[in-house]
Amino acid sequence: MALILSRDDPGSVRAALSLSLAAIAAEDAAVIFFTQTGVRFLQQEVQDATLAEMRLMAQEEGVRLVACSDSVLELGLRPDMLIPGVELAGALSFYQLARQVAVSLYI
Repeated sequence: MALILSRDDPGSVRAALSLSLAAIAAEDAAVIFFTQTGVRFLQQEVQDATLAEMRLMAQEEGVRLVACSDSVLELGLRPDMLIPGVELAGALSFYQLARQVAVSLYI
C-alpha cells in the first residue's frame, strides 16, 4: 500500500497510520509519503502523544515513512529536524514505488 498524506491534521494522520498498519497486518508492504503540510507531522518537536505512539508502532511494524524532499525545503525544514527513521525522496521516487503496489491512496 502506498499512501500520500498531504495534511498534518490529526484525523488525516490517524487515518494514514491506521490504514498502513492494516496493510502490514495483512502482510503487505506499506509506505506513507508525507508531502505539503503533511511533512510537519514528521518534525521531532511536534507530536500528539497518541499519534506519536501510533507512528512509533507503525515504524516498528515496518511501515516506511517518506518525507517529500521538496516539501521539506519549502517548509524551511532540515532532515535533522525530522524524527529518526524518516526517508527523504522526491515525487518521482514515490511515483515509481506506487506503480509497484496494488493499492495507492491520497489522504
